[in-house]
Amino acid sequence: MINRKIEKILAIVTASLVLVWLGGFSLIVTNIEYDQYQNVIAPIFAESIPNIYSQEGFESVRSLASWFGFTAFLSLFPMAIGVFFIDKYPKRAALAFLIAGLIVLFGSQLIAYPLAFIYFVIVSLALLRKETTDESEEIILDENQMTP
Repeated sequence: MINRKIEKILAIVTASLVLVWLGGFSLIVTNIEYDQYQNVIAPIFAESIPNIYSQEGFESVRSLASWFGFTAFLSLFPMAIGVFFIDKYPKRAALAFLIAGLIVLFGSQLIAYPLAFIYFVIVSLALLRKETTDESEEIILDENQMTP
């Protein structure tokens, strides 16, 4: 059996980054007041979002933050399933990591693509890494079988 420690560590680190990035944004923006929003958040998005300083812009950013929070929470389930199954069923785990990556990618509206990319790397590792036999173990087994 292959040691899947790399996939597990990458998945846990990526899930942590998703929680910090998407969940942190969600937590901050959903708890901010309108006047704080106008002074702190709106100037950051002023060039990319029209009417960002209006009440409608504030509600749009809050909706986006709520969606990010939901995405962060929802992506934890397939990640946990993938970590649980990676040792015995790497193909099923790869499917779970693919689902987690797609949830992060589309749930963040393509903003968190670097995090989704890490999930896709985990998918490729889970599918492409093959079990290698240790030649020294084979030699020891052959020598034990040859002795009378």
